Amino acid sequence: MNLEEAVRELQDAVTIMAHLEKRQSEMLREHSELIVALEEQSAKFQQRTDQNLAEITDKLNGLIGYVAGQLPPPQKQ
Repeated sequence: MNLEEAVRELQDAVTIMAHLEKRQSEMLREHSELIVALEEQSAKFQQRTDQNLAEITDKLNGLIGYVAGQLPPPQKQ
């Protein structure tokens, strides 16, 4: 192998490394954007879940109060 071939191989290796680094950077950016989107969706889902739980709790408490008011007084024996 002569000097020109070695230089050409090194240039090719550097070109390949630069391409791989660029692709890796693009993938990291895409993954970062995906994580942000998933976190936003998760926060919205958590908010809806909390709201639904609060509504269910209110309804259940109302039902418990209604039923407690409708029960006949305990029988004395």
